[in-house]
Amino acid sequence: MAAIIASIAAFALIGTTFYALGSAARMRDKEKKQRVALEAVILEFKPRQRQQANSGRG
Repeated sequence: MAAIIASIAAFALIGTTFYALGSAARMRDKEKKQRVALEAVILEFKPRQRQQANSGRG
């Protein structure tokens, strides 16, 4: 009986460990996607700001 309870506890521990690892991986991927989107926005706006500054000077 104790062996059954111990094996159930071990499986529960392993399951929660894999769940936590998977959750952390999903969060990391989400942060990478947000960072890439932010970099795309910054790169898109930089040339426009330069063009406006150059057209204002000329």
